[in-house]
Amino acid sequence: METRYIAAIDLGTSKIAGIIGKKSAEGRLTVEAIEREDSGTCIKRGCILNVEDAASRIKKIITKLENRIAGKIEKIYVGIGGQSVHTIDYSISRQLNEDTQVTEELIASMLAESKNFPVYNSEIIGIVPTEFLVDNRMESHPKGIFCSDIQANLKLIIGRPSLKKNIFRCLTEKIKIPVAGYIPSAQATAAVALSDNEKSLGCVLIDFGAGTTTVSIYKDDFLRYIATIPFGGRNLTRDICSLNVLEPEAEKLKIAYGTAIVPSAKELKNTPSLNIEGVDATKIKYQTLCRVTEARIEEIVQNIIAQIEESGYAKQLSAGIVITGGASQLRQLPELLKQKTGMEVRKATLPKEITFANRSEAVFNPAYMQAIGLVAMAEDHCLKEEGTEPIAPPTTGTTGPSTPTNPKQAKTPKPPTPPKKGLFDDILGIFSEKVGKILEEDDNTFKK
Repeated sequence: METRYIAAIDLGTSKIAGIIGKKSAEGRLTVEAIEREDSGTCIKRGCILNVEDAASRIKKIITKLENRIAGKIEKIYVGIGGQSVHTIDYSISRQLNEDTQVTEELIASMLAESKNFPVYNSEIIGIVPTEFLVDNRMESHPKGIFCSDIQANLKLIIGRPSLKKNIFRCLTEKIKIPVAGYIPSAQATAAVALSDNEKSLGCVLIDFGAGTTTVSIYKDDFLRYIATIPFGGRNLTRDICSLNVLEPEAEKLKIAYGTAIVPSAKELKNTPSLNIEGVDATKIKYQTLCRVTEARIEEIVQNIIAQIEESGYAKQLSAGIVITGGASQLRQLPELLKQKTGMEVRKATLPKEITFANRSEAVFNPAYMQAIGLVAMAEDHCLKEEGTEPIAPPTTGTTGPSTPTNPKQAKTPKPPTPPKKGLFDDILGIFSEKVGKILEEDDNTFKK
């Protein structure tokens, strides 16, 4: 397999990140370029609200990325997540002839069939096998086994239909760049944040974003549970705004002095002055700021604990908790999580196999973990190399679409007429259009 360049877009509440990575023939990933634009108000909790505004910002990112590489982006992968994303259980069975061997094609056909499972007010955005029941025996990897009955136990990752629809409107309709594929953001993060041992032993991956906090649980090498909590780092910032400061100033105060645990009375004796250039914080006490951030992060942590309990795996997570995301940099957040859950906590780091072409980007920021995960999971080459544009056909002497300038010239053969659509194609087109209209909705409720 030759070297591939893969492009991806990560849609966040606070930022839109674009990334290009190079995968070698051996599968090693080098991050070639990362660019970002603030999301403004066009994205809320992972869902595009203003298509025009989002398309404009994404186009700027794509232009910046293309300026740093030798080629044009021909298609692009997109991470899909947000408040509505969660998992449901689903099983699909097949009765086979006696002593039929389980093949990759059989498993793939079962997964493809599961995509047709109707989910009210939602759309399937990912399918994750957990176990297979083969002649009433549990198997994790059934390929090659002979049996007469097989059942696949699956986790369907679902979200509201507008997630994909608005991404398509932005990229394909507005910017004219096809979507190479949709990748569930939580899976992308786990692909680079978790080790194989952690997925096997059982762990919780918590992605602290600006608008949402995503909880993913792995056990025995499989994804077992995803839930999205509609609170994130931006909620802390807005709470600080209640101390009579503007949001940009509140963001600076949160980054510089925010903490998950209020310091003790003894520690407060050496209270630092809230001194940030361009921020008037003379009327804000350090202790007050700490109490504001602690109150909100404790609320988020309580929601996380509730989701861990809801998953049914609370007693099976011996690898502990892994945290990532921009808001995971809050001071003493690992200590608070350990205090509340009793589990070991570590901050996610990238695998050593992933390198950076640019030194300035090599100082890794966990806010880009998800974007890097998208490139790690994607497969298709996304660039159109410079100088590879097809040469225009000559205007005469060919069978191409050009017509002779002189009508008395000998006629060139007409291009073959494309086959007419059949009845099935017409029915399928009408059905797809009606389904698209039915799925349009705007669900802003929190789903477990």
